[in-house]
Amino acid sequence: MSSMAKSTALSSQNGESWNPTKCITETCENGKVITTYVQCEEATVPVCHNDQPPERVYDKTGCCFHYQCKCVCSGWGDPHYVTFDGQNYSFQKNCTYVLVKEITPRYNFKVLIDNINCDASGTVTCPKSLIVSYKNTDVILTQEGGVNKVFINRTLKGPNFQNEDMMITSKGIALRLTIPTINAVVTFKGISFSVELPMNLFYENTEGQCGICDNNRTNDCRLKNGTIHPSCSEMANDWRVSVKEKPYCDHALPIPTKPPTPTPTECNYTICEILKSEVFKECNKVIKPEPYYQACKFDVCHTNRTMGCASLEVYALLCTEASICVPWRNATKGQCDYKCPGKKVYNPCGPTAVQTCNAKYNQKFSQQCQGEKAAQDKDCTTFIEGCFCPEGMTSFSPTSDVCVSSCCAGPDGNPKQLGETWKIGCQECVCDKDSFSVVCKNVTCPSQKPVKCTEEGEVLVNKIVDCCVTPTCVPKDVCVFNNTEYKGYKYVDVPGSCCGNCTQISCVVNVPGFSSPVIIEVGTTWSPPNDNCTKYDCKKEKDIFLL
Repeated sequence: MSSMAKSTALSSQNGESWNPTKCITETCENGKVITTYVQCEEATVPVCHNDQPPERVYDKTGCCFHYQCKCVCSGWGDPHYVTFDGQNYSFQKNCTYVLVKEITPRYNFKVLIDNINCDASGTVTCPKSLIVSYKNTDVILTQEGGVNKVFINRTLKGPNFQNEDMMITSKGIALRLTIPTINAVVTFKGISFSVELPMNLFYENTEGQCGICDNNRTNDCRLKNGTIHPSCSEMANDWRVSVKEKPYCDHALPIPTKPPTPTPTECNYTICEILKSEVFKECNKVIKPEPYYQACKFDVCHTNRTMGCASLEVYALLCTEASICVPWRNATKGQCDYKCPGKKVYNPCGPTAVQTCNAKYNQKFSQQCQGEKAAQDKDCTTFIEGCFCPEGMTSFSPTSDVCVSSCCAGPDGNPKQLGETWKIGCQECVCDKDSFSVVCKNVTCPSQKPVKCTEEGEVLVNKIVDCCVTPTCVPKDVCVFNNTEYKGYKYVDVPGSCCGNCTQISCVVNVPGFSSPVIIEVGTTWSPPNDNCTKYDCKKEKDIFLL
């Protein structure tokens, strides 16, 4: 019992009740505290035909839950697919296709896949990108030269992106997009991908190459017209999408049915055995490895050995989504190694979102992962394979791959090293070694010697030189002769003469009540204060100034 609950119990009357949490009621009865929990129905555990472990779904109170199957669709290698309900098939075509869309639009959610040829023969295809549409936002997740890239409504953004609807994180190896409102998770890793949707929101309302999310394999090969095809490989081609970049796909023919290519008699698929080894032992208990094992053997024996990494990679990804960490890359003896950029280090099970030098980003994620619903937020509870800053260093920003030991930024927004100095305007700044932050102070100015102006017509003014006040003698902006100032006149040099002239440039008028002449510029009108009846107009005609 918490100290607050104890205090409440001590001050309560017999029969009085209170709620230390929304799921617990405590009642004072004859000097004793009786604790009552919200009564929940017994949660039965369903059998999920996609071999994914069921997940808990809490009710609105957050006190009771039931189990439901997860709808997880994945693809990898020389494309092998597993539908939401666990149907396995292969499909080799290089157009753009619907992976998943809603049969009846409810959330405006859709995912397309763009396939390309990934070898010279033209018989091996790989995913080039995923195009995720949600509400009014189109997101392209792709890799170029091994570098993760994200396009938002056709505009290139940083690999890490967040708005009010979604969060995209990049850890070098994978791009992960989450939409908290509909609990959708889309992961893209170059030659592998996965789409995870909650069954309670998408039950019997998806179609495309990922099939129907309803825990029933028999209807996964659904065509556009709603009929069920006996072959998912042929069904997949029916979900072709017309795009201007691939005009040849508009007239693509259906895939002819052909028997699978026999496995060569001599083929070293040792790497595939890792899927059934001690490395994946814990995950094997939850997710059956057989489809990924067979796909791995096919890719290794018909393409190249490195393609086998895709099967291990996607299986490890699904293990991660099931909260099972598998450090598998070392077991491949260098075949599937991943080299992280810069100072970052590889971690098979790092956090989905990490702290950065951006305080607002950290605060937003921190708020998201606090409160009663944090345990149900995948961004707060899951982990991901990727590249992370080493211990003692911080990611400079959500969109940067730079790791820093201090969160100092210069005027250009780039990171600064401890002890590094720079100047901003009239301030000198340093990345302070004690506070690990930027400390700025005004420029230190030298003491000035007294200055006295001795030349006729000069006046002492304070000029700013290199951010410091410097007393300087300068000519007055009026003509001065025999210590007399002639207002309305300007000194003008005369070519060929040693001396210039004082030339009139304004009208000069003596106004009653004024101690000195009033200067009126040409083309302007002046009236004495509080006298709207008198006006002086200054004009110039043939070097003569007229009022």
